[in-house]
Amino acid sequence: MARTLRTVITNFSSGELNPLLATRTDVGSYFQGAKNCKNFSLLAEGGLMRRPGTSYLATLPAQCRLIPFIFSDDEVAIIVLSNNRMDVYNVSGTALTSNYTTNCNWTTAQLFELNFAQFGDTIYITHRNNAIRKIFRESASSFIVNTFSFDTHSSGYPIYEPYYKYEPSATTIGTNGTSGSVTVTASANTFSASWVGVKIRKDKKTMTITGYTSATVVTATVNETLANTTATTDWDEQTISSLRGYPQAVTFHSNRLWFGGLFSRPAAVLASKASEYTNFDVDDAGASDAIDVDISGDQVNEVRHMLSGKDLMIFTDGGEYYVPSAQDNTITPSNIAIKRQTPYGISRTSPVMFDQAAGFCQKNGKTIREFVYSDIEDGYKSTSVSILAQHLIDSPKQVAIMKGNFVRPEQYAFFLNNGSTHTGKLSVFHSVRDEKIAGWTQWSTRSGDTFDSIVSLNENLIVVGKRTLNSSTVYTLEKFADEDTTTLDCETSATLNQKGTPLVDGGSQSGTTLIADGFTSAPVVNEKFTIAGNATEYTIQAVTNNGSGEYSLNLDKTLAATPSDNAVITLTEGFLHTVNAIYTTEKINAVAGNSSLGEYTVSGSNTITLTSSAGAQATGVKIGFNYIPTVETMPIDKELPEGSLTGLPRRISRAIVDINSTLDMTIKAADKTAKSLVIQQIGFTAGSDLSPVTAKKEFFFLGYDKNPTITISQDDPLPMKLLGMQVEVVFA
Repeated sequence: MARTLRTVITNFSSGELNPLLATRTDVGSYFQGAKNCKNFSLLAEGGLMRRPGTSYLATLPAQCRLIPFIFSDDEVAIIVLSNNRMDVYNVSGTALTSNYTTNCNWTTAQLFELNFAQFGDTIYITHRNNAIRKIFRESASSFIVNTFSFDTHSSGYPIYEPYYKYEPSATTIGTNGTSGSVTVTASANTFSASWVGVKIRKDKKTMTITGYTSATVVTATVNETLANTTATTDWDEQTISSLRGYPQAVTFHSNRLWFGGLFSRPAAVLASKASEYTNFDVDDAGASDAIDVDISGDQVNEVRHMLSGKDLMIFTDGGEYYVPSAQDNTITPSNIAIKRQTPYGISRTSPVMFDQAAGFCQKNGKTIREFVYSDIEDGYKSTSVSILAQHLIDSPKQVAIMKGNFVRPEQYAFFLNNGSTHTGKLSVFHSVRDEKIAGWTQWSTRSGDTFDSIVSLNENLIVVGKRTLNSSTVYTLEKFADEDTTTLDCETSATLNQKGTPLVDGGSQSGTTLIADGFTSAPVVNEKFTIAGNATEYTIQAVTNNGSGEYSLNLDKTLAATPSDNAVITLTEGFLHTVNAIYTTEKINAVAGNSSLGEYTVSGSNTITLTSSAGAQATGVKIGFNYIPTVETMPIDKELPEGSLTGLPRRISRAIVDINSTLDMTIKAADKTAKSLVIQQIGFTAGSDLSPVTAKKEFFFLGYDKNPTITISQDDPLPMKLLGMQVEVVFA
């Protein structure tokens, strides 16, 4: 005898789950997760919402990386770095600084290896192979790039930079003089041609090497008069130089500028003097002096990133560390202690502060962890937050976060994948820590296109679209909308091309040619029209401009009657809209209000012509690329006293879907027949705007399946929120 059971899917807060969990009905997330969840936002209340679309802002010059500049809530900018170049935009897409190339020493290959830290009007940029750079805001609309230089004494020397003896401690150097140009002789093979330009110190006095003679002999210019010429082991060289490499990690913490991870000292951590961000003079190791320390351990761990939080967090390729703050919150050369906490190691992707923790990608490129302080353990722990959706993590190259606010409590972290499986897709982590809510979904754009960089600026989420337009690769600057106010990607407005009041120009016209005037914009081929007093509909085959406002129209058929002079011409094909040239020859979707106007191919003249059925929605038209949100439930199962239904043939007979503010939805189950949401509203007139619906909608299905699921998707770019569903399952 068949039995009918009812199960309720109250929320989707766990998001998309790893396929390896397909039979794990004993895991609580099973009944709160999905087999597939694409292009949805997870809501704190447990429901799903069609992800916001993106608005087109600007076309970018080349492949690039976005960096945020945030001076205040109201003063933000988008720094766009490309090969040896910088551009700056505001969040509306207006260029503030264009094609700036001075001191831009980064290459395309290095873009996503750059680290940065901002203080006030200045962003510090670091890369292990490049000299440090500073992006400086001169004014609200002007940004420049400067070289980073250490502070100097008022006389020019000494320069307050860090020094280190890389060569063996027993090696000595001596000179043949104490000023001017001198010969420097080492007791062992030390020098190479690469030393030219490097500063060295003898007895704490500096010289700059100007020439190379041999591995033991170089020439130098004395910058500070030497005490004597005697050979000594008391000598060292610049810590940071073209010879020894540059720091790759940078942050501000405890009123100091911190660098870390030099090529020649991968475990080094350097900090400026307190409140003096360009002074790295260790001096006598007083409380406010600069700090120079190496992470100790059984192996050399390369410092890749540093992050300021409750403490200074240090991320290396071999583990995670932190520097405890003293009770007075001051870190000094004498009390600094670097403590190892967890052994996982970080990739080259920068960590971010997210939902009270530091989120980072483990060096395997497949695991996202949070580094969070535990009062119970009196230290940091690093737990995987991607364990239930490991398949969505694919070597991310960039991370951006959107913090919750007083309206919506959700926080989202966006990981831009760069691996072979999910390249250019966003793996989106949703978290409300206080409510123990967390889950993953994935966002993608039009098939064949990808996202290529992402950044958040306060409540603005900006992305670079890598799109194939007119058979060429085009990089577009786009902004994600608030909630579901934008339902297309790379969306712009289409301008209605009002054609005035066209009239027949002169009587006695016949044949397949008609002379007309009164057009404020040109008619187009294949446009249809009728003439007052003539019931026949004509299609334009060719257009010739005879003069200002006057056109000769070649028609598809002979005029049925001689039109009267000034007879009114009524266009019947629809409305011609002009669109941005980037869409030329591309297939786009059009919407107006809450109405989908269908798919169109943009003409070579950058226009689309809406069909007559869409005439009432012809104003306020938005165009862009559609994306399909899809959610498929885990196999509908239920725990019974005798066990689960897993593996037993069963049929989903009915589903009651709870929707909110929704237009357009399709649903299918085991019979594979998609069923559309039917929305009928009192007083609705065809061609007018529908109002989104909040209701419970009922669907019936046929067909048995051993692992039945329900799939809900949306073909049209319209609002959609799915809150939950009740499902009836029939089994023998």
